[in-house]
Amino acid sequence: MLGKKTTDQINAKISSIIGSDMVVEGDIKAKEAVRVEGSVTGDVETEGALIISSTGKVKGNVKGSNIIIGGSVEGDLTSGGRTEVASTGKVIGNIRTKSLIVDENAVFQGQCTMNAEGLASLAQAQAEQETKTQETDTTTEQDNRKDNKWNKR
Repeated sequence: MLGKKTTDQINAKISSIIGSDMVVEGDIKAKEAVRVEGSVTGDVETEGALIISSTGKVKGNVKGSNIIIGGSVEGDLTSGGRTEVASTGKVIGNIRTKSLIVDENAVFQGQCTMNAEGLASLAQAQAEQETKTQETDTTTEQDNRKDNKWNKR
């Protein structure tokens, strides 16, 4: 009963539903709330809420403003608001969120980073890491071209 009112409000605003008999292979991006009752292999990203029902399964990373997990997720979760793992939920992966609720009998294996500042600095660190990786790849590619030029002579 802890999040009953919030859950009812989220359910009223759902714009996309992955039905229980659906199997989706690939990434999903949405601007509004998404409910997953079937199986998704790929990343799920929404600007709104994300609900994974008790029959829902996701193998991939998950992002949403608020996330409720009643099924299973194998991958990392990122939420700018609240993340709730229901008693039927199973999460194998890391969680980055502002607040976390894990019900009794829920399964969570991974690490959790909580609070807004941690999320902001984490996003910034990831962006810096990607920039460094791209710069390293470019330098390595240029070095390989130089080596090839001299090896041909």
